Amino acid sequence: MEAIGELESQVLEVLKDKGSATASEVLEVLQNDRDIAYTTVSTTLDRLHKKKLVERKALVGPGGTKYQFRLGKDERRKAKIVEATIDRLTSAFGETAYSAIYRKLDSLPDDELQNLKRQVDRARKKRGNS
Repeated sequence: MEAIGELESQVLEVLKDKGSATASEVLEVLQNDRDIAYTTVSTTLDRLHKKKLVERKALVGPGGTKYQFRLGKDERRKAKIVEATIDRLTSAFGETAYSAIYRKLDSLPDDELQNLKRQVDRARKKRGNS
């Protein structure tokens, strides 16, 4: 399974926050924190599209074609990448990784934490019935 890098993660975060954006709009946000070129952002968006993590729609205008990007809807694909990342972290760092995950979970808003607890309960019931 393919992993995602730091820049890809930042680009996905921008799309999550904005809903959808062109490469120029993503660039504008990223330039607040780093020196980055348009071609780098465009290439990163293309890679994320090939990984099926973002969807794009062509916008044809007087300056040519540009793309509007948004997060992909394939939750299984996203879950596989997250699981692979967690597996790598826990294999490399063991207890330290588990502690960091727990601390992150502990900082979630109550509604998100309750939703996660329901998912865990459903998974446990399913596992118990198998």
